[in-house]
Amino acid sequence: MSLTDSLLGTSPVRRAAYAVGLIALFGIAFGFTWSQAIVVTVVVLVGESAELARPLPGLDERHFRLMLGLVAVAAGGVAYWAQGDATVAAVGVGGGSWLMLDALYSLREGIWSGEDGMADADSSDVFLSMQVGHLVAEELKDGPKTVPELADACDMTESRVRRALDYHEQANTAYREGSQWHLDESKIGAWAFVRDNTRRALARFFRPFRLFVPS
Repeated sequence: MSLTDSLLGTSPVRRAAYAVGLIALFGIAFGFTWSQAIVVTVVVLVGESAELARPLPGLDERHFRLMLGLVAVAAGGVAYWAQGDATVAAVGVGGGSWLMLDALYSLREGIWSGEDGMADADSSDVFLSMQVGHLVAEELKDGPKTVPELADACDMTESRVRRALDYHEQANTAYREGSQWHLDESKIGAWAFVRDNTRRALARFFRPFRLFVPS
């Protein structure tokens, strides 16, 4: 049974005891100050609570993120007030403020977590899709091919090949000319991977600040 499953079946008292146990662990075993232990515990609980929110019917995870952001800001304020720990306070207030802004922006724009279409996919399907995408890219390195040619070369169904090509097209790593598909090798490789994922991470980080841009 996973931690998420076990927590879902426990009472609020046991969950509170779990939080107190984490604070004691970080404070006593790892030598953190109490304010640092509280903030680190909040971070751990935020990650776990995000998982807990998913299976609960009728719970809007955006409201849940907003509440968690408030808790993190409060924890940062307590850390500064209790021990004057500016570093921990900055992490709590900064991280909590980002969570609140992200939740508010998601509410305004009607954005839900996992809207990339892969959030609910089975892990084996995701792994298979990655494998097919890699095989398709390797075949396209030898030259342009049609969907039937790729399906034959990869020993996959045409529907799976089309899904892989859709992914490559969205990632701008492949493009179609007529019935043939071409690979853009300038978008393939370690540097391209780092560049594209850094761009996505920065875009995701700055997305909540669009809240200040009139819609």
